[in-house]
Amino acid sequence: MQKKFPDRKFYVYSGDTDATKEQILLKARQRFGIELDPTNVHFIYMHWRTLVEARHYPHFTMLFQALAGLVLSLEAWIRMVPEIFIDSMGYPLSLPTFRLAGSKVVAYVHYPTISCDMLDVVESRQQTFNNSSTIAQSNFLSWAKLAYYRLFACLYWLAGKTAHVVMVNGSWTQRHITAIWSRRDVSIVYPPCDVEEFMKIESVAERILEEKKTVRLLSVGQIRPEKNHKLQLEVLHDIKEPLKKKGYNVELCIAGGCRNEEDELRVKTLKKEAKELGIEEELRFELNIPYENLIDELSKALISIHTMHNEHFGISVVEAMAASTVILSNDSGGPKMDIVKDFDGKCVGYLSITREEYAETVLKIVGEGRSQRDKIREQARKSLSRFSDSAFETHWNKQIEKVL
Repeated sequence: MQKKFPDRKFYVYSGDTDATKEQILLKARQRFGIELDPTNVHFIYMHWRTLVEARHYPHFTMLFQALAGLVLSLEAWIRMVPEIFIDSMGYPLSLPTFRLAGSKVVAYVHYPTISCDMLDVVESRQQTFNNSSTIAQSNFLSWAKLAYYRLFACLYWLAGKTAHVVMVNGSWTQRHITAIWSRRDVSIVYPPCDVEEFMKIESVAERILEEKKTVRLLSVGQIRPEKNHKLQLEVLHDIKEPLKKKGYNVELCIAGGCRNEEDELRVKTLKKEAKELGIEEELRFELNIPYENLIDELSKALISIHTMHNEHFGISVVEAMAASTVILSNDSGGPKMDIVKDFDGKCVGYLSITREEYAETVLKIVGEGRSQRDKIREQARKSLSRFSDSAFETHWNKQIEKVL
């Protein structure tokens, strides 16, 4: 937007009250490789951001976080009411707040706060990371939770109606937002991925495989329950011996963002599980990894593994494909609907669901030979132009122009 609208001033509401503008811009450059012009970017510091952290609300998390988002929006409203307000954090009640304040309101939805899938899980009484066995096994608790979800869905619907422009990051999110918000004007704007920069990475994975007889797997993503890192450990366990019989060692690097004490506790739990599975020597964590180090890990990885069910988009999947790793993603959500799809009728990567499927696919990738892997890499990279920074800029600015 700085290039398209150079005369505009850009204000960012930030909860990083202890960081200067220079520090924030430096971190953006180091982590994401993004260079911003500091002259027309300003930060408005929010002191109540802690209210929206999930750790404060072990029960009725969605509702309390939404209400906390409303309080945070009121703080933002008091500090400055912009001509155009863009919510990309997913605070639904910020939309009517700034609409009432007179702003043009734009929503960029990465992940619906509540989705049709969430309602289906509770209604069908499935046990998942966000629907405990206690609730799933109880008629009354399942009924009560479903009623709560439906009431929240109504609140979410009302909030979504107040946005002038709605963008989403992929087909999966579009399907749910179109249904929940009852809107037909929901535009897909794929998140920006510096595809060109990742394509510059010189992969040494095949050399490591040939010379060191080591299969390197890489997982990139925040340390959160829905990322299902436990499945990755199970897959690592299942492929260790079969690869050893073929003369290969195997390593898994989990390069994850660790946000708080809860995430750190999850890492400790994963390390404990790795020890129980006998794979602690094959597992390595790179937490809060700098951008330069991530590039290095991508260059060494033969296979990138992604295990989250119904990932809304999967930008790490795009980056991995651009970096010439062979992608093995979950057969659901954004990766299935938008990214790991045959391009010009040819394979760009692999999708799996179960532990057995993941393990079998890893062994298949290793066994099919370099020639076939190179064909997949080449086709994958050809398919990624729609996810580039330039494509994002074009589609994003087109939507923003609607409210100018």
